[in-house]
Amino acid sequence: MLDIILTTWTRPDILLLTAGALGSTLLWRVPLLGWLFYPFRLLNTFVHELSHGLAAILTGGRFERFVVYANMEGLALIRGGNRVIIASAGYLGAALFGGLLILLTATPLAEQSLLLGLGASLGLLCLLFVRNLFGWLAGMLLAAALGAAGWWLDSQAAMLLLALLALQMPLAAIHSLIDLMRIAVRRARPGYLSDAHLLARHTRIPAPLWATLWFLMALAIVVVTVAVAYHDRLLWNYQ
Repeated sequence: MLDIILTTWTRPDILLLTAGALGSTLLWRVPLLGWLFYPFRLLNTFVHELSHGLAAILTGGRFERFVVYANMEGLALIRGGNRVIIASAGYLGAALFGGLLILLTATPLAEQSLLLGLGASLGLLCLLFVRNLFGWLAGMLLAAALGAAGWWLDSQAAMLLLALLALQMPLAAIHSLIDLMRIAVRRARPGYLSDAHLLARHTRIPAPLWATLWFLMALAIVVVTVAVAYHDRLLWNYQ
């Protein structure tokens, strides 16, 4: 497996796509340019909150609703379930979802169909669970954009878009976790508790340790899934 990982991650197409995905997360911080990637950041927020909800359902809790705000923060209302798994699911869920997309791009499924499916699924989940106006409008617009991409793009363009989305999502989660590790070493500001701070209160394990653990797990997810999906498949012919 180590040989597969090293061989895959030294290929020009993988390095270029990774650089593009990582660059998009870094450009978030650049004034004006950051707004070009605003839809990607919103999509990450939706996946983050939905991951909390799915973890609640899988551990016996209830996912009642969630909200997403224009500043790209979100909040999920959950009752019951396993607190450790639910709190961890936000960042790890985004990484796992990106990893799943990476694996799906390497299957015989048509890329356009995957984009259409993503759009339809996001739209349905917004109808079921989003309970604020901005979140609902933003979610439906994102769903429509994904569906339009699946409908209008050709196979090659759809594959590159899906691969970029798939790789950008876990890298964005990793980037956010780096921020979280910085936040975790300080006291949470009044009225705000990150997932790491919530778990620190519940488990007595320091917040920086939770953030570091999630970072390492998210990094492992992207490294392994890319190697499994693309070790015998070129994203484009560069030879």
